[in-house]
Amino acid sequence: EGDGESDDGSVTSEKESTKALCAIADEMMRGIRRRPWAESFDITPSQSLSFGEDKLGVHDDLKRELSFYKLAQDAARKAQSNCKDFGVSFTRPGDFFAEMVKSDDHMAKVKDRMIFETKKMDAVAQRKANKEQKLRSKEAHAGRIVEAARRKQEHSEATIEAVNDGKTRNPSKKRAAADRKYGFGGKRGRFKQNDRQTLNDLSAFNPKGNKGGKKTSGSNRPGKRARLATRSRR
Repeated sequence: EGDGESDDGSVTSEKESTKALCAIADEMMRGIRRRPWAESFDITPSQSLSFGEDKLGVHDDLKRELSFYKLAQDAARKAQSNCKDFGVSFTRPGDFFAEMVKSDDHMAKVKDRMIFETKKMDAVAQRKANKEQKLRSKEAHAGRIVEAARRKQEHSEATIEAVNDGKTRNPSKKRAAADRKYGFGGKRGRFKQNDRQTLNDLSAFNPKGNKGGKKTSGSNRPGKRARLATRSRR
């Protein structure tokens, strides 16, 4: 019997404690409601999340996060409207100054690092552009060489065709006279090369002087002394 009474007493005390806590919570809520909104900034969104009916899809991360985002956006809009009604500013003024948490030296290092990274990226981009330009220049140069070779081949073919056409046509009088005077080209150079006939011809050989050709007499001009004697007699 004693244990039963103790159990009934503990249950009764728990119920009383629960009632007391609910009463305190109601009193606090009434006090909060009596206070102006600008002191609590309490916002209750107009829409609620439907977890019970499982329309939200709690296992779908994208849909769940999107629902949270829309709920927060709705509450933020309502809070802006309430701030305007109570005359509470919620935007940062234009002359607002916030002191940096980090020192100026640290921020200077960060700035230098950012400038270095920017220059590095620009240098890499410039190298890529130069490489691409060099490749394009090589391709253009190769194309010009091919085009020059093609034009040279076409010119050579056209020249050969023109020469062949000229040979088939009747030559002019001027061309015929030049051909009679200068010939048609023929053998050039090596005119002093011996053949069998000139090799066996020894008629001009002189065994004394070992010089070919006829011996000619010397000059009839007097010597220097004779010329001087002749000049003195005059």
